[in-house]
This record gives sequence, C-alpha cells and structure tokens, in this order.
Amino acid sequence: MSFIGKLLSGGEKLTKPCRPEETEPLPDREELLGKKREFLKKKIDQEFLFAKTNSRKNRRGALQALKRKRWYEKHLKNIDCAVKAMRSAHEHMEIVNKLNDVMKEITEEHDLTQDITGTLLSSAGFEVEFYEEELLAELQRLENSLDESVFNKDAAERRLPSSASPSQPAMTEEEDIEGDLERLRCWASAPS
Repeated sequence: MSFIGKLLSGGEKLTKPCRPEETEPLPDREELLGKKREFLKKKIDQEFLFAKTNSRKNRRGALQALKRKRWYEKHLKNIDCAVKAMRSAHEHMEIVNKLNDVMKEITEEHDLTQDITGTLLSSAGFEVEFYEEELLAELQRLENSLDESVFNKDAAERRLPSSASPSQPAMTEEEDIEGDLERLRCWASAPS
C-alpha cells in the first residue's frame, strides 16, 4: 500500500481475537455491578432526604434532587436488568460448556469404537476398505451371471415338453366332500 493510502486509511487494521480471559470474568463484573447498585441506592436515599429537608425552604433544589433521584432509580433498574442478563448468560454458558463436554466424550467414544472395530476386523483378516471400482465390477459379474441363468432357464423350458401328470394326484371333488363329512362326524360325536 502506498504512503498516501496508509495515511488516509489509518494504517493496518488489527483485529483482536476473542480470548477466554475477556469472557470469563462474569462473576467479577457481577460484583462490580453489585457495588454500583449499592452506590446508587445510597445516592437515591441521599437525594430523597435532601428533597424532603429542602421542600419548604428551597423548592427548586428539592425538584432537582427528585429529578436526580429518578435518574438514579432508572439506572438502578438498568443495572438490575444487566445483573439478571449476566446471570442468565452465565447459566447458559455453563449449559453450553456441559454440552460441549458431552459432545467431546461422544466423539472420543465413537473414535474408540471405530478403532476397536478396525482392530478386530484387521486381526480377523477381513478387508475393511473396499474400492468402489471392484464392487462395481463384482456387481456387473453378478448381473451377467443372473442374466445368463435366466436365459438358460428360458431356453430349457422351451425345449422340454410340459408334462400333464402332476407330482401329486389332485383330490377329486367327491374325496374332498367325503373328508369334510368325516371331520364333521368326528366333531359332532366328540364329548363336549
């Protein structure tokens, strides 16, 4: 960058990395806000007392004291809100930290199980890694052999005449009716 460019842009911009030291002292900041809160309470009491004592003698001074009292009360409410927000943020940070710890434990356990599985498979002689090309070639061979077996089966069916004699003789209608009647007689004569 030229000299004029540096002069006009103010030089290089330095960005501060977020350091844990900057986000950690929440209890310290809570303590500081607590001290400010106590100070503002004292000031509110002082202004109220001043307004009360000067209400008859110095009306303008009493009004100014009441304005300052309201201003202090407003800031006291802001500090109370800030303390609540910081406590809430601290609780949420603890939850997030616990969640991060659990996630780390889960990933460590997952890595450990992967290592154990890999060790067991490699010690048993199984191949852990398969290459996609080899798998595709094997799939193609299986498809080809399946196509050939279907083609051979179709050709064999065309060559052989179909036989009219089934392997088991079919029951005739009369035998079927006789069997049903026999079952009904047994059922009717059975003791109940």
